[in-house]
Amino acid sequence: MPLIDNIVEFNDGYSQLINDKLADPEFEHTSWGDDELQGLRSAIRTFYRSEQVGICAYCNNDVSLVTAGNAHIEHIAPKSLYPNFIFEPKNLCVVCSDCNTIKRNQEVMDDIPDTLANDVIRYPRSSNAFKIVHPHFDDYETHIRKKGRIYIDRTPKGSFTIGACKLNRYFHQFGVDDEFIDDEELIGVMNNFMEGRNAIQKARALNQLRDMLFDV
Repeated sequence: MPLIDNIVEFNDGYSQLINDKLADPEFEHTSWGDDELQGLRSAIRTFYRSEQVGICAYCNNDVSLVTAGNAHIEHIAPKSLYPNFIFEPKNLCVVCSDCNTIKRNQEVMDDIPDTLANDVIRYPRSSNAFKIVHPHFDDYETHIRKKGRIYIDRTPKGSFTIGACKLNRYFHQFGVDDEFIDDEELIGVMNNFMEGRNAIQKARALNQLRDMLFDV
């Protein structure tokens, strides 16, 4: 099942504010942080933080439940590319600081993940339009398996999401997952892989490693 079952609904006051902003020719995606939208942002954050049960939409780790510091509002289709979807409820969710920073930095460097398969005017209604795991449409574990801090892709969409958000950042930074460091059997299999003398031995060790970590 998708992480998000329900979408945020705006009251009359927020709906009018949104309509006014979208009708303003000077309104840009950079205006998202305006003080006038602070209450709206807070309402969106509160709703999706609860709807997602305090889980980041991309890494499935915790977001903060009280402060906004580790619960950032995410525009799944980047607002810099799709400003018409800036208030679209199905384009919104909450993510942790790391996922937010990594994905945002890619936008700043003009290396924007190709989140949508095609340019669209109306917001897509199905998963097929997206290359990223979409919390409103996709079952996370269909595309990504998570074991501790390690992520493995099960589909091209899972692979894209892992790459776009650098989900294996802890493993890449420290080289090991602390949940596995004392597992002698796992270490033995990893050593067999590293010391394999031919492709068959390496493939056998790799398959054993996958079975141990992900039960697949």
